[in-house]
Amino acid sequence: METVTISKFEYIKMKQDLKLLRETELYKRLLEFEENIKSGKIYTRKDLGF
Repeated sequence: METVTISKFEYIKMKQDLKLLRETELYKRLLEFEENIKSGKIYTRKDLGF
């Protein structure tokens, strides 16, 4: 395992960015997509909009 050191400013910025991302609709859809895959749902290209 490797230890990475970052400044306090970078750490705070990363926490803020993560919080913002978690509040987006895209993040919620990705979590839903992951849960559906875990439950065995099979997607086709049409389901994904291709």
